[in-house]
Amino acid sequence: MRIAVIAILVSFIAGGFTALVLKAMLWITDLVWQHEIAASPLYIFGACIVGGFLIGLTRTGSNHVQTLNEQIDAASEPLKEQQRTILMTALGAAIAVGFGGALGPEAGLIAAITEISVLVSMILARSAAEAQTIGRASVSAALAGLYASPPGGFAYSVEDEGKSGWARAAEASIPYLGFIAAVAGFVGFKLAANLLFEGGFHRIHLPHYQSPGDGSDLLQAVFPAIFGALLGAFFLHARVFVTRQVETRIAHPVIQSTLGGILFGGVAAMLPFVRFSGHHEFESMLELGAEASVLALLGIAVVKMVATVLCLSTGWRGGAIFPLIFAGGAAGLAAHHMQGGQDLPVAVSAGLAAATAAGLGKPVASLLVLVFLVGADTLPSICIGVAFGLVAAKFSPKAGH
Repeated sequence: MRIAVIAILVSFIAGGFTALVLKAMLWITDLVWQHEIAASPLYIFGACIVGGFLIGLTRTGSNHVQTLNEQIDAASEPLKEQQRTILMTALGAAIAVGFGGALGPEAGLIAAITEISVLVSMILARSAAEAQTIGRASVSAALAGLYASPPGGFAYSVEDEGKSGWARAAEASIPYLGFIAAVAGFVGFKLAANLLFEGGFHRIHLPHYQSPGDGSDLLQAVFPAIFGALLGAFFLHARVFVTRQVETRIAHPVIQSTLGGILFGGVAAMLPFVRFSGHHEFESMLELGAEASVLALLGIAVVKMVATVLCLSTGWRGGAIFPLIFAGGAAGLAAHHMQGGQDLPVAVSAGLAAATAAGLGKPVASLLVLVFLVGADTLPSICIGVAFGLVAAKFSPKAGH
């Protein structure tokens, strides 16, 4: 019971910390991009390079000890060293998002939350099992808050493990501890968000849709789901290939991340829409996509995935779920134009669900997150998309999320 109480309290704090780091990300975004010159291709290119360089510095910040005396000092003050690591990790995540990276905030946030859980475990945990319980609870909490989905946050943290590891440790404390921790994190996030943010920023709004109930919407979802699944598979293959090239040819993290800024900045200077996660740009993509050609929409989807791969493969801290949703929605819209019909929400939701499930390799978590982010109006088509995404993931390499 002691560790269960600790895990729930840490989860509540983790939810609040998630909102705080997200606020820092948005503050940096406004600082970098909210002025007239920010639309200039030269400015975009330069900002991305500067962002990559700064990210590289944060990646070396936790490895600053060089001499024997410095190593002894670090070993004698592990809590201070861990605090420094937390700061550098959170700062790197905020810079990656704030400087326009084609990334979602989740992976960077989780990296920072993980470091916090390590710090708490160093102080309070009495065993490796207790440390694991604290760590997994913190991750579930942060994701639950960010995705506005306690079930999705919990499922994401345990889907690869089944009943092993964290799930077993949680049940040894109290039943359903993982889900309770996710709810605590969601509450902590919402309370902090009410103080830090104005208005909502979670939902992805699709046109209202009511299923006819005769199964026709399921048929309309198949073609877009195939497009989305292929896009997710492309993302996985490209990420593994580019990451291998970077890691085998470039050793220094500052050079890696700066190179990422140069490459990503070149793409963003020519095609500014690839910047940012795609979360807030999703509705604009749908409006413009209504008049765009099939090839243009597919091009948008592919280029967005290339931009995300360039960032992730060069050490920019962030996640892929929101870029996958954006690109998958564009692919679903392209399929909708090709097959015709009136059910645009069906096609878009199937495409984004397939791309997300394929790119993350976590079908249950993808389903639970998307139901909260997109809504349940198109749940049947989301299920079709997740099923095709799962097939694509089975035949693709597995990348870190």
